[in-house]
Amino acid sequence: MKKFISKPAALIKYMLLAVLAVSFIACGYDDPKEEREKMAADYYAEDGVARSALIEADVLKSYIDAGYVTPDGKKVLILYVTAQNSMPSDYGSIKGAYFFDQEDYFMEARSDGPITDSAMVASGAKINAFLREFGIDMNTLVVLTSYGHDNQMLARAFWTLKYWGFSNKHVKVLHGTDKYFFGAFATANGGQTFIDQYKAPFRTDKPTPSTFSVKELPGGKMDLYRAPIGEVLDYVKAGALKADGTGSAVMVSTMNAKTKVASNGVTQTFVIGNKNLIDGRMNGETQLALSGDEINGYDNNWSRYIAADGRYMTDEELQALIKGLTTDETTAASFLPEDKNKRIMFHCQTGRTTSPHWFVFKEVLGYTNAAIYDGSWSEWTNLTYYGAVSSETTIINQQGTPVTPATDFVTYDAEKGAFYKNSGGGIANIAPNSIQNNIKWDTSRYTKFLTFNGKTSTATYDNSYNGDGREINKKDKAYQAGEFSADEGGNSGGASSGGGSAPAGC
Repeated sequence: MKKFISKPAALIKYMLLAVLAVSFIACGYDDPKEEREKMAADYYAEDGVARSALIEADVLKSYIDAGYVTPDGKKVLILYVTAQNSMPSDYGSIKGAYFFDQEDYFMEARSDGPITDSAMVASGAKINAFLREFGIDMNTLVVLTSYGHDNQMLARAFWTLKYWGFSNKHVKVLHGTDKYFFGAFATANGGQTFIDQYKAPFRTDKPTPSTFSVKELPGGKMDLYRAPIGEVLDYVKAGALKADGTGSAVMVSTMNAKTKVASNGVTQTFVIGNKNLIDGRMNGETQLALSGDEINGYDNNWSRYIAADGRYMTDEELQALIKGLTTDETTAASFLPEDKNKRIMFHCQTGRTTSPHWFVFKEVLGYTNAAIYDGSWSEWTNLTYYGAVSSETTIINQQGTPVTPATDFVTYDAEKGAFYKNSGGGIANIAPNSIQNNIKWDTSRYTKFLTFNGKTSTATYDNSYNGDGREINKKDKAYQAGEFSADEGGNSGGASSGGGSAPAGC
């Protein structure tokens, strides 16, 4: 597709460039590019610093007492992020908070090339609509809260804003959320009197709209925070993933590991099961195993990371807790890399429930190169070139439960180019998938403990796609850079206070 810039957007873009050039000359800068890089470095200075994304209860209280403003003059916007379309039962939060359903604003059906998935990160135009509706600009501090850090949507909302270029200086998560704010913190500050003063129903009005756009952020952070299918499959094909964390990258499945797979009656491991066309585990990935045992399986509930007062455990406690299946057996062990810059990717079924795990690694423990595989198991298990012959006749359709293990799984023989049953020998009873026939994007050949489900895919495939599987990241980077002028409701994003303004202090 030919890239274009609309005439109004182009005019504003060139005017901003001219203003920048004059500003740099007036301020004595010899290299405008170098100065922009310095400005971006300052904006993201806190990013990568462990726990810098958290705001403590006493700090937020001081901002509220000051009239919802920070000492440096930023307006404070409190958003109560809900789990999937659910309103809190008591219909209230910190005084001044807005009710916010992140699924309505932050998720969208999109494709990285080979397949469309319904739960991908929202496009720039959709994010801009959110920013403008809630009056967010470069002079806003967004504070996200909920009731308990185990709300997957809280972490997912934070991840989305980070993907689109917001820094930890401008987006924070309330440490302990409302649970701590009205629990231990309230008790230490007057109990019910404190609650009466600082708790209220959600605001029903809306802030004064802004004209802000993600194009005004330094940005370019998409590849850091989001791992598309092209990146994931490249790692798997190259054998770069090692379950014990020693590979050049790490992939972590955060779904509960309770489905047994067995061979000749002997339980071998626990896998992700009964979701789409195939079950199993990516070659080389680590199956998270926070709590449980090697007989009944493991539970990866996010609440494991939270101390009794509602705030995160200490680093030492978290490091002792975090374990996974690092071999093809059922015993959990540590896999945490010593290198805090190693690429670590996380997935669940749809990219929602893995977000709290990503947040702990990235923002609490300080793993600077942690990303979410956005398509997650939904995308991976639909991208199979092969399928069970039928749900009635296939003998490798996994129906395992914690007490009744699946007795057959399949191994792909790359040299022979065929699938073989793991027990009893013989070639697996499968056939080409009549819907997905783009073998370049076949994931079943790269899935361990593979079983085929006798289901019909409802996914939308592009069987002629021959790109690199990174289309969403590329499109969003181009959008943020102003290379595309997708419809933004007739507003080009303005020049309110973002990356196009003159450097502060001139």
